[in-house]
Amino acid sequence: MELKRLLTITVLISGSAFSQKMTDRAAARFLDQATWGPTPASIAQLQQIGIDDWLAQQFALNTSDLPDQPILGADGKPNRNLAPVQRAFFQNAVNGQDQLRQRVAFILSQIWVVSEQSGVRVAYAFPPYWRIFRDDVFSNYRKVIRDVTLNPAMGRYLNTANNNKGGPATKTSANENYARELMQLFTLGLTQLNPDGSAVVGKNGVPVATFDQSVVTNMAKAFTGWTYPTAPSARPRRNNPPYFIGQMFAVEAEHDTSAKTIFGNVNIPGGQTAEQDLESVIDALMAQPTMAPFVSQQLIEHLVTSNPSPQYIERVSNVFRDDGSGVRGNLKAVITAILKDPEARAGDDPASVESPAFGHMREPILFMANILRGLNAKLGAASNVYRDASLLSENLFNAPSVFSYFSPQYRVAGGLLAPEFQIYSTQTATDRANLVDAALYAKLDASTSIDLSPFERAAASPSWLVDYISMVFLHHEMSPSLEQAVTDAINSAAESTKANPQAMARAGLYVALTSGEYQIIR
Repeated sequence: MELKRLLTITVLISGSAFSQKMTDRAAARFLDQATWGPTPASIAQLQQIGIDDWLAQQFALNTSDLPDQPILGADGKPNRNLAPVQRAFFQNAVNGQDQLRQRVAFILSQIWVVSEQSGVRVAYAFPPYWRIFRDDVFSNYRKVIRDVTLNPAMGRYLNTANNNKGGPATKTSANENYARELMQLFTLGLTQLNPDGSAVVGKNGVPVATFDQSVVTNMAKAFTGWTYPTAPSARPRRNNPPYFIGQMFAVEAEHDTSAKTIFGNVNIPGGQTAEQDLESVIDALMAQPTMAPFVSQQLIEHLVTSNPSPQYIERVSNVFRDDGSGVRGNLKAVITAILKDPEARAGDDPASVESPAFGHMREPILFMANILRGLNAKLGAASNVYRDASLLSENLFNAPSVFSYFSPQYRVAGGLLAPEFQIYSTQTATDRANLVDAALYAKLDASTSIDLSPFERAAASPSWLVDYISMVFLHHEMSPSLEQAVTDAINSAAESTKANPQAMARAGLYVALTSGEYQIIR
């Protein structure tokens, strides 16, 4: 029921060794994990060059950007119009070359949340913040921590900007927001973890906490003394007004120089500058064993599977702790380990038996980008695709809280981790089907178009069309029941339209893209 798979055996000169070209199934699965979605062209390229060369090319690409925005709108008021930034994000996702960089940068932005909904209410703050992840995503997690900590958008969102030292005279204390969330959400989590992601348990059988309130208090003191960058033509102040271009800088007079004991009983000596305290905190974070499994598991969840085995987590955690050359936190090595891990690649072989819990749901932004890439979409300057993702409860750069769009710890009935299901409902399920219908039979908006001609050419034979749809969108993993449903839809359309290729393509694609199987990347 499918086209002959491309399989090339290259016999080496010795005659005793050979290399086998990737199947389109294996290539499509890998790209579903590593990009915004496979296309026939990207599948063919990966088959041609292999995973290692593809990764090397992607690591070298840094071609996407988000446009800087004016500080004030035409009315002279602060510009809150994020639409040009959101539009550009989707244009990059659908048509950009640096697919892996974009995909993982977005994942980091879901961990290190800054949102317009709570405090950062100016559009020009977001392109510089996003560029941190674009530029740091293949560097070191230490650099991510430092760059985000000193970014003024984060300074505003979690109150490190103008966080002055407290004291009896002023009857104030340092703001604790960033100190708490840095540990809880961005680096360590609430519970100490073993390398395989399991909780460290104390003698009383209770999981051991990573920090307590005293640590939060001392961490907050360590982050005092930073203020916004000085706007052009302005005079530097102890507490600068909000300005979101550049890094925050230290005002030593507002920094708490007392000695501090933080997580892991690490002592920060008294008398240090704000910069020195920051470096001491980052040193302590990078040394904590818990960070490797905490960060690694979240990256695995977003890229490959919501329920990785403990062995998978431990293998990646080991790379996070040491990339093989003694470097800790090497994100390029971590991402490579995640994508090439035997557990990630096991399903490339159709004979393999995957765990029923393997895979993860396509979150709305990934869902929209994947469909558009597979349908050869062109997004014009006025495309409103970002609104479609928002309709599905993922409003780009507008996460409802610091906990992001959904929690990495969210579980469905029965106990399986299923983060994306936290924003999946009867209504959003219906909305997904409606958006597929609009893309295929009408238009998502006046500035977004799709090209079904490759599918129409495949409609010369219903079986070819089924196979082509399966390769592009389900990496040849349609169940027999879905394959039959798609075949029935194509045949019905052929009968009622006198074998009109466009009608046949639309009918088959609608059934495939609204199926439960397509919603889950496996």
